Amino acid sequence: MTIDLAFLLFALVVVAAYAVQTAIGFGSTLICVTFGAQLIGLQEAIHLVVPISFLQTGYIVIRHRDGIEWRLLLSRVLPLMGLGMGFAFLLLTRVGGPWLGLAFGLMVLALSARDLYELRAASPVVNKPIQPLASVAALFGAGIVHGIYASGGPLLVYAVGREGLSKKAFRSTLSMVWILLNSILVTRFAVSGDYDRSVIVGVLLLVPAVPLGVLVGEWVHDKADEQGFKVAVLVLLIAAAISIIVRYSAQLA
Repeated sequence: MTIDLAFLLFALVVVAAYAVQTAIGFGSTLICVTFGAQLIGLQEAIHLVVPISFLQTGYIVIRHRDGIEWRLLLSRVLPLMGLGMGFAFLLLTRVGGPWLGLAFGLMVLALSARDLYELRAASPVVNKPIQPLASVAALFGAGIVHGIYASGGPLLVYAVGREGLSKKAFRSTLSMVWILLNSILVTRFAVSGDYDRSVIVGVLLLVPAVPLGVLVGEWVHDKADEQGFKVAVLVLLIAAAISIIVRYSAQLA
């Protein structure tokens, strides 16, 4: 990993991503990977983002471990997402290059546009339970997305967010999911030889960005209008997704 302007800008993205997640509970990894794909490349961003995610999720699980819904985690979430990740790993052996970047851009565009529509429309269906088959599909899909892009959060939140969990249980359970699944990803990256010395140095240099982002996020949480802030983040994600789509489409031409 070259420590250049692109990497420094990516470090600022990491700060902003964890500030957003601290302020409104938004997915920091999705933000890091979306903008990181523009700055340092999709796979490079994923390799750097996954290890530093343990800083925040580990803190939450250690401090709020009594909030983890183990029954839901072990009976449904982990088995279905695990199957999805296994399918993703198989898929990665057959598809790669610009196609993955294009698919990622389309996914971010679709999910961000959906969230923006629901947010602006104040949709009353957001917190209603979903059908069991839809929940299975969302969890399996979350595993696929997480296995490829380390960004399965939106689909996981879509399914688990309708289980009627308290805020504490919801946050603690999701944090435990990311610790377990990201441990698999890190192991896979290490076995594949993706973590050479330069990448490890890059990860270590990004570590201070996480607590800094948390501090910024606390300030934003107190000062900014939450609804307007969420809209601004989603609009930025949509713009970044369109840029990714254009970039990778050009590589396929």
